[in-house]
Amino acid sequence: MRPKIGLILALILIGKMAHSQIIDRYGVNIGASYSTQVWDYKLVNLDMDNKYKLGVQAFLHTEKDFGKFLALRTELGYLQKGFKEEIRLAFPDGTVIKKTTSGLTLHNLALNWGIKVKPIVSNYAPYLLIGLRGDYMISNSPIEIKESGSGKTFNIYEPFTKDFNKLNLGGLLAIGFDIKGLMYFEIEYNPNFTKNLDNKQLSVQDKSWGAKIGLNINKLMGK
Repeated sequence: MRPKIGLILALILIGKMAHSQIIDRYGVNIGASYSTQVWDYKLVNLDMDNKYKLGVQAFLHTEKDFGKFLALRTELGYLQKGFKEEIRLAFPDGTVIKKTTSGLTLHNLALNWGIKVKPIVSNYAPYLLIGLRGDYMISNSPIEIKESGSGKTFNIYEPFTKDFNKLNLGGLLAIGFDIKGLMYFEIEYNPNFTKNLDNKQLSVQDKSWGAKIGLNINKLMGK
């Protein structure tokens, strides 16, 4: 119930801000995340062929114009990160497991802040978004492997994810296309500045892209 209450309160607050003309547009966007992780083992020569995996993202957004060519956008929402990989495990009973897993999934609460640059004034116009992203890991879905002989289940990366930094910071670079101020399409890249884990044995860092479609609710209602 608490996340639903928080979402309702956020929508009420955004509505009041728009009515008082603090912001010019507000709405929602939803799309896909495309992410992986670089695992760098510092003491051994071990290469992990982590593959990109698809996830979901969904945000509430607001925009405030500063003249015709600039706007400030903020977004608050949910973001999935992680990776998938092919693993090979040999157990004492002689069992060998080799398969591509669904991967590790990180569930994050994310805040985006960016300057929107609009090079032309038109009902159909491209734009550039440059800013920062902060995401906080609220939980993760680990890779689980079941040994056929004993029936035991193993969480492959649980010892590491327990030590992951909860808060990570990165940049936000995006190109988009705006349609009559009502909706937009966007492709984004998120270069991380911080690492999920960094100690003497191992460092782990996210790599992520995203694509989404957004709708300005107040413009849809003619406000």
